[in-house]
Amino acid sequence: MDKPNWKEGGIWAPDINEYNGKYYLYYSMSTWGDENPGIGVAVSDKPEDPFTDHGPLFTSKDIKVENSIDPEFYNDNGTPYLFWGSFHGIYGVKLSPDGFKVSGAPFQAAGNSFEAPYIFKKKDYYYLFLSSGSCCEGEKSTYHVAVGRSKEIGGPYLDQAGNDLKDSEGTVILTGSKKFAGPGHNAVITDEKGQDWMVYHAIQKNKPKLNSGVTRRPLMIDKIIWKNGWPTIKNAEPSEKPTAVPAVK
Repeated sequence: MDKPNWKEGGIWAPDINEYNGKYYLYYSMSTWGDENPGIGVAVSDKPEDPFTDHGPLFTSKDIKVENSIDPEFYNDNGTPYLFWGSFHGIYGVKLSPDGFKVSGAPFQAAGNSFEAPYIFKKKDYYYLFLSSGSCCEGEKSTYHVAVGRSKEIGGPYLDQAGNDLKDSEGTVILTGSKKFAGPGHNAVITDEKGQDWMVYHAIQKNKPKLNSGVTRRPLMIDKIIWKNGWPTIKNAEPSEKPTAVPAVK
């Protein structure tokens, strides 16, 4: 895919999902400090094939949500939704059946403490995973993962104490440790045995930056342990030793 030209900026925070027999790539597009970030969409027949850009889904000014980045697509039994946001509220919106347009009014799912939303359905609940804190200050980063849940995709999303995420900082399930700082911006996968895993990035404190000075954030994975209907991570910290891996065929 050639770099889209519908606005200036770089492409980042991609989210790829299979939908309608194709692969949909929703991406953030902005410059640093951009007053009008946007979210675009591209499609491919196969994950390894070139993607064809279909342009902007919306910009921040279009959708009237500041700092509209960090998209996450969710297929709710054939009805497509997009969740997004970064420290100006987490929002969701229903999409057109082809996934290229907004269909309906946006709804707020969480408050201004979060970014990087991820929706995961488990039994009767939609779980909204969110990241909070500073992502990119090397070993001083305070990023962490919190969660809320709802029986309806449109919310309200409540923390474990019953507080609405619009006013709560969520139920924290993953924080930094002695070895790692700033775990966050997660996704959730289910393996061949039905076990759920959290995929995220974190910062190794003794090697926090790349040669360029940018924060180094290696990819990590930990098993989700479900307790009384809530996801947890062992010790609420990144694993520091080799552990079991997801089951695959």
